[in-house]
Amino acid sequence: MNGVLLGVLLALALLALLRGLRALAWRRGRPGPGRRLLARRLLRRLDATPEQERLLLEELDALRAALREAREGLSASRDELAGALEGDALDRDALDALGARQVARVEAVRRLASDGLARIHAALDAGQRRRLAELLRARRPACAAR
Repeated sequence: MNGVLLGVLLALALLALLRGLRALAWRRGRPGPGRRLLARRLLRRLDATPEQERLLLEELDALRAALREAREGLSASRDELAGALEGDALDRDALDALGARQVARVEAVRRLASDGLARIHAALDAGQRRRLAELLRARRPACAAR
């Protein structure tokens, strides 16, 4: 698969993922608790220490900021894609550059999420990690339960 197509597919997949996360985690369009409140409910379920709470909230904020930046970058690339497509001949160099930037954005978010999860994993004890795994496996997130 060529790099341009891969970059475009990754960009579309990331946009779909971001929309799905937004709809699920932030209960888009419906009243409900804020993001911080949901995170605090999760932390309470894990019986987290204040230091663990600080770490988890910092990691979530960093990931949220990175996802917002990636989403803005993906939205801005529509103009670049339109420019590459509007000419009489397809501008393959512009498409290659656009694809490379999309792949770099996705990789940066993936790396940030992976590093953050590693720090969170290291900060939790075995029982907390087990409980977190149970909460992730549950159909309805326990942190969203009222």
